[in-house]
Amino acid sequence: NTTDIPYYKGFVPGKPVTNLPDLIVDDTLMGIEHVEKQDKAIIGGNFCRWYGGFDSYIVAQEFGVPLFVPSMGRKIEGEEQIENLTHLPYMNWKEWIYKLAEFKYAVHLMPTIAAGTFAMNCAYLGIPCVGYKDADTQSKLHPQLGVNIGDIESARKLCNKLKNDIAFYEHQSEVCKHNYHAFHSEKQFVKDMKKLKEVLNG
Repeated sequence: NTTDIPYYKGFVPGKPVTNLPDLIVDDTLMGIEHVEKQDKAIIGGNFCRWYGGFDSYIVAQEFGVPLFVPSMGRKIEGEEQIENLTHLPYMNWKEWIYKLAEFKYAVHLMPTIAAGTFAMNCAYLGIPCVGYKDADTQSKLHPQLGVNIGDIESARKLCNKLKNDIAFYEHQSEVCKHNYHAFHSEKQFVKDMKKLKEVLNG
């Protein structure tokens, strides 16, 4: 993430530091655009502190729809007993993307700001995702749905607006799809890698 660059610059003063671009190789995702969205929401990770699933779960209740979460390696004991939260089974990446395509809403309040693929996957599928704006994929792909770390109040308000303002929801869905192609398409990835090579060789 861009927010990590000053940290690493501190270790290698005077050296070029940049972040690596990310993308989805979608050659095998045939017909995914025809998967019908259902009135349900998904949170981006389980309840361990790393993923921030408890915060995401609390916020996602604003949607008033069934809530789901992917099964992750650090699942907390007893988590599957939580009310109105269905754990999806472990699945490979392709199965996961087709399953994710069914969702209308997403929340990913991951405080560690490590990976950003959840927000990117959601953008590719046109699913508005509320999350922490320090993650590049959140700030670039869902710019109006990012909040400061710990700002649960604002996150709830955004979910409420997505639920009750149809025009706002549809706009966010179109914006994230457009931004995905602008920042993370394979074509853009090639351009970014060429720039990266220039930076590292410069």
